[in-house]
Amino acid sequence: MRHSNLHPVLFAVAAVCLCGAVAHAQLSPEYADWADGPAGFLLTKQELKEWKNISTDAEAKEFIDLFWARRNPSPDTSFNAFKAEFDAKVRYAEEHFSFKDHSGATTDRARVLILMGRPEGVQNKTPSQTVPGLGTATGGTDEVQGASQIWFYDPAKLPEGFNAKGSQLYFLFYEEQLNSNNYVLDRSAREAFMGLAALADAPEVYLLHPEMKEVPKPVSLKGGRKAAPEHLAWLGQDAPYNETARVRAELGVSDGVSRPLWVHIELPSDAPEVEFFAGQVESSDGEVLSNFEIDAVPLNGQYGKAYHFSFPLDLGAFTVDIVGAADGKPLVTEQIETEVTEIGDTGTWMSPLWLGLSASPNELAKPGEPYTFGGWHLMPVSGPDFTHEDEIVFFGFVVRPALDEEGAVDLKTRIRVKKDGKSLGRPLMMPMDASRIFGDLYMYGSSVGLSGLPENGSYEFEFKVTEGNSGAFTELSIPVDVVD
Repeated sequence: MRHSNLHPVLFAVAAVCLCGAVAHAQLSPEYADWADGPAGFLLTKQELKEWKNISTDAEAKEFIDLFWARRNPSPDTSFNAFKAEFDAKVRYAEEHFSFKDHSGATTDRARVLILMGRPEGVQNKTPSQTVPGLGTATGGTDEVQGASQIWFYDPAKLPEGFNAKGSQLYFLFYEEQLNSNNYVLDRSAREAFMGLAALADAPEVYLLHPEMKEVPKPVSLKGGRKAAPEHLAWLGQDAPYNETARVRAELGVSDGVSRPLWVHIELPSDAPEVEFFAGQVESSDGEVLSNFEIDAVPLNGQYGKAYHFSFPLDLGAFTVDIVGAADGKPLVTEQIETEVTEIGDTGTWMSPLWLGLSASPNELAKPGEPYTFGGWHLMPVSGPDFTHEDEIVFFGFVVRPALDEEGAVDLKTRIRVKKDGKSLGRPLMMPMDASRIFGDLYMYGSSVGLSGLPENGSYEFEFKVTEGNSGAFTELSIPVDVVD
């Protein structure tokens, strides 16, 4: 009788499993194994249940698009900073965690990297060493037969929502076979319990918009709106200030992974203030990815009113078209072509230098906003004209600096001034402090006055900032015409 009671239950379970298998058998290779890849680490229990019922490629694509949109910090924009960081972690895992024919992005270390981020510290143990304090009576022995790694995390530095307790989280990995690079997560160590609990909670933490039912239509700029078709018709047209507008376009820094396009448009002093801007972003093959319309916010620039934008873009080549308008007609149009490159996954990275005539504090500024460095907003230099009363302000970023024993970044600045190709005395050398924004991202800034220049005329200023512990550096040279 017991057997007869069990058979219907077993049959029902088997039927459910068979239905799931049949459903996925209808998916193309592009989607069939998606949940078994690195993205599967992020699936919540409910999402995994829903994924198992997917039966067509169209349903799979819709599910995956919504999956990433629900995790996008700015779901109304076409760029997904969370997805960009995920892709960077996957690239790192493939390069460093792969073994034999096995993808590094689906290993235990990849799972911890994707769900917990980069560890605060990593301790490597050789086969002859022990792992102090991470053995238990029921969980094996402190005697390490193969190589091992211990990853450390500070709960206070984890994303909001983890609610992890304790002063430190641990993850212990053992190499299954010496020199195989196949490290397996030890789930038995008592000291690793809090870390494993945080790991289990991570998929829910990153689900920022669980109520979202469809992917929002993208807008190019955060805070913008969909552009009116009649305003997009102005793109590329001749406008009265096309020749006199001063435009800068350069890749900025957002979070140590993403590089938004920062744009500075400055009109001459006799131009009317722009009321709004509109535009669109195209891919390298001409596909319109998004458009925008946004009210203009005039700023005091070097020569006239300036306007700043930050376009979050993925890796690749793009064309950005912009029009600024007032009184129902275009004042300026601009087309910008850019290629977004990655910061890289290893080693110290120094950003380009940004120079300006002024910087104003803005405690509400967020990383990635145009010309924003920590709590400072920079007004970039638009041309070579200065006076003896001016200062040149400069800022930059450092990603993954090589910290000294006290945990500080060792930055040194060299400023050389030339006139007619010859140096004016010795270069100015000065140390600089760097402030941690979050994670591995640091910023620095300083200024140099022009009052010490001997006379009016044309000069060349050469800036070089070096991170002393790694030797990484960045440099920039600009013309300076001083006329009082």
